[in-house]
Amino acid sequence: MTYTDPQNPPPVDNRSVGPRSSNATPWVVAAVVAVVAIIAVAFMVTSQTVPEQDDVAVAQARDLGRAEGALAGAQSTLTVARDAASEAAARAAADRAARSASDAATSATPLPGDTPPPQDPPM
Repeated sequence: MTYTDPQNPPPVDNRSVGPRSSNATPWVVAAVVAVVAIIAVAFMVTSQTVPEQDDVAVAQARDLGRAEGALAGAQSTLTVARDAASEAAARAAADRAARSASDAATSATPLPGDTPPPQDPPM
């Protein structure tokens, strides 16, 4: 514990004490801002209205969703059918070409007047 002589007070340092004035402007501005904020919050809370559900609009939206789903399903079915049809057509064309080549090979009889090509002499 430090002893301080009451007859001899410690020296006062005047450098750390600034001029003091009774300016209340910052407090008034802060109070006005707080009041405005409270009024704004109260306005936002009380002005929220719950939108009424329109049963007709909900039914229309549901029907529209069903129609869009049906259309998407039909389009995908069409795409699958188109791919299957083109694949079947390609297979049929390949079968016809193979059958034609096979028929041509089995019925390769020389026509009258056709002469076979000359054969090379053995060496």
